[in-house]
Amino acid sequence: MFTHVVLIKFNTDADESYIADVGSKIDTLPQEIEQVRGVAYGADIGLTSGSWDYAIIVELGAASDYEAYAKHPTHVDLAELIKKGVADRTVVDFDG
Repeated sequence: MFTHVVLIKFNTDADESYIADVGSKIDTLPQEIEQVRGVAYGADIGLTSGSWDYAIIVELGAASDYEAYAKHPTHVDLAELIKKGVADRTVVDFDG
């Protein structure tokens, strides 16, 4: 199993509608992209100071699946949407 994690800090003008649109796009990943085995996402609940606003976790079968996932039009559309409302993001990819 290969896991792709994206942590996001939204712009101050990213409203609930925009964040809901991001979630809706994430929900389509397993149906649209063969390599995606599962997804999880959500807003930080505020228990830890200095935390990021939102996390996206995408599970793929193997690291070798990442290239096809990254180039898939559904992922590209999601990435473009995220760029519109994000002040910063970081990524962690790991096997296991």
